[in-house]
Amino acid sequence: MPEASDNLSDELFALLGDTHETAAVTLFLQLLRESPMLRNWLGTAFLEPHTRSRLAAYLRGEEHHASRGNHLLAWLAHASDARESFTAALARDHKSASVSTYGGLTRAQVVRLIRRYQSGGANGINLLPFLLIHAWRQVPNNARPNAALLLMGGMVLRELFADKPSSLQLIRHLEKAIEFFHGQPRGAITRMHFGYVNWWKLSVLHYMLNNPKPRYCTRDFAKHLLAQKISVDPKDLRRFCQKHGIVRDTRPGRPRVTK
Repeated sequence: MPEASDNLSDELFALLGDTHETAAVTLFLQLLRESPMLRNWLGTAFLEPHTRSRLAAYLRGEEHHASRGNHLLAWLAHASDARESFTAALARDHKSASVSTYGGLTRAQVVRLIRRYQSGGANGINLLPFLLIHAWRQVPNNARPNAALLLMGGMVLRELFADKPSSLQLIRHLEKAIEFFHGQPRGAITRMHFGYVNWWKLSVLHYMLNNPKPRYCTRDFAKHLLAQKISVDPKDLRRFCQKHGIVRDTRPGRPRVTK
């Protein structure tokens, strides 16, 4: 067995033989390294008695809040109460008549479409193992994984050991994902991973993500694709927009794309 594998085994056995606090402390310190916001919160808001009281209740499961990240920290520090009340009042009194920023879609919806096409192009591999293995492959050799990867790995392992029919399917898709990436250069995924059809769709979605607009001209998509030496029939672009509810610019007098 290679020396590197022996060293890894020793680290795993040492971790298993220690108390569960060791991993928790390690993760906590890594989070502090990665998040200046969390360090600042710990040195300011956490010192207030009312913040620590709410945090203790939250950890005991006596209080709950749907927010995550900095919004959750703001709620724990009672800093978001007034803002949330004001936002709720505005939402009741003023319903937005405009479409979302990305052609009627939210940023999260565009990202979900990107992930779907990434997974769909990878020989039918399920999305979860594809994203997990791809994310791990972004980590340089001998570098420690970040907190997000640790959490992702924990979620997948929990699913694998849930003793459900889907667990066996997940194992098979993990094997397919490993085979898919085996021997490929580490780093960014490329056109060869997805084929022509999924690749131009991914290119359009990435263009939308980088150019938020209430509606999009088909010619802008075509121009962006041509810059990458990808030629797509305008009819296919229109079908793509219609399929996903992307609002096109159909106002009179706009430049038209013909082919």
